[in-house]
Order: sequence, then C-alpha cells, then structure tokens
Amino acid sequence: MRKTMEQIVIEGQAARCGSLEELYLLWQMMQQMEEEPFGSTCYEEIDPRSFHIDGAVSPEHYDGTLFILKETSMKKQIRKGQTMPVVSDVRRDLRTGRSPSGEVEYLPYLRGMKRILDGGSASGDKAPLLKTAVIYVNKRGGKGAADDISMDYGFYYSEFLKRQIQLLEPRTIICCGEDIFRLVAMEVFQNKKTKKNQETYMKWKDVVAGDILPADRRFKPVKDLAKADIQVIRMWNPAYRVNNGQYVSLEEYLREFQRRTEGAKICKNC
Repeated sequence: MRKTMEQIVIEGQAARCGSLEELYLLWQMMQQMEEEPFGSTCYEEIDPRSFHIDGAVSPEHYDGTLFILKETSMKKQIRKGQTMPVVSDVRRDLRTGRSPSGEVEYLPYLRGMKRILDGGSASGDKAPLLKTAVIYVNKRGGKGAADDISMDYGFYYSEFLKRQIQLLEPRTIICCGEDIFRLVAMEVFQNKKTKKNQETYMKWKDVVAGDILPADRRFKPVKDLAKADIQVIRMWNPAYRVNNGQYVSLEEYLREFQRRTEGAKICKNC
C-alpha cells in the first residue's frame, strides 16, 4: 500500500520522537490518513480508528524484557457488533494479570517465559509481568485469523514500531512468532539484503546464533553473542499448531522456550 507525502513526513517525525506519548499521537494520526485500510492493514469488522496502547507494563519496575505479540483480541467486540472505534490501554490488564475484556491473551505464556528468563521455574503463582514491556505489532487489534493483515500492518508501520522499541531500550526481546521475528530482525535491526530482482530477505549467516539474534546498543547485529547488548529470541506464536492441527500445550511451549534460551547470555546486567 502506497503512502502519501504527508504520511512520509509523519514517518520522519516518528523517527525523531522523544517519548512514547508523542509517538502514539503520530501513530494514530497516521492510521487516520490511510486511504484504503480495509483488506490490507485492517479487518472489515474493526473500525480503522481503533488503537491499543501498549509498552512497559510498569515503568518503575521495567527491567528491559520485551515481549512482541501479533495483535490484541477483538473477538468479543466483533461478536457484539462493535461499530465505534476501540481505544484502550492494554497495559492495565497486564498489570492486574486479568483480562475481562478478552483483549490480552496468553498471559500464562508470558508469565512462564519471564520466570524462565529470571532463572526460576516456569510454573508459579506470582505474575512477574510488572518488569516487562509488551508490544503488539497490530495496534488496531485483530481476530486471530490466519492471514497476512496484521503483519502487513507491521511492515507498513515499521518505522513507528522501530522507534517504539528504541524508546523502550530493551535488553531481551522475545518475538512470539516466526513472522514477528522476521519483521523485527529485518526492519528494526536492519538485518536484510535486497536481491537484483528487488526481493528483500533476511540475512542469517554469522548473525543469528540458533534462535538468538545478538545486537549492540545501536540496534546493529553483531556476530559475537558474548558482546551483545540486546538479544532477540525467536519463539513460537502462543497459538502454534503442530502438523496434526492440534495446539501445543502451555507446558510444551514453555519447555521449548527453555530449550531455546539454555546457554544463551541473556542480558540481565547490560
């Protein structure tokens, strides 16, 4: 989807934003300037003016752990025939550990992964999410469909997503989905090449160590994992299915996350 000159100017302003509040205002303005959002970056059942604010769950407790998910759930609003734009701060549900609106899904997955990163057991009663930040690629929200709309949204707003991540200054980024990892590696960390036929692809050789992309404080990939200031972990989408069409259980998911992060130099003291 092409962008107007006004939108390109707004993107430039977003790249220089000094605060998340300023970025969110520009982001919402950019959304409202889309000429044809439906079918490309927005579902027909969702008002294109909808916007979900995310980020550090509790800024005073934030330790640099960032989870990136696909989209907030708008299934309940869609079933009710919601016609007005939904604007909400999903950090509220993450702080309380409850999501009565249904917008924040997969809380047990995030809790379990955070416990593993902190060196503890994947199970437990306390929710350590106050130390984390959560970003949704699709700020409009979605319906959990297996299509390209949310990722199209992410690539279209990649400059905004990049600036949001930079402002959060993460040390460990967990990409909950192969497509999300690809987006973040290519657009935020500029780990990409363009072939002669103009096809753009992600570079892998000597950069991604197993399921970890190491980078420095300038958001540039580095080859030596020991010298990394930031580490991007590639993980399954919490709604991951195996070949027989069954969902992977929470226990299986967390075992896989622990396997992927064993031996990694998670940046706790960067």
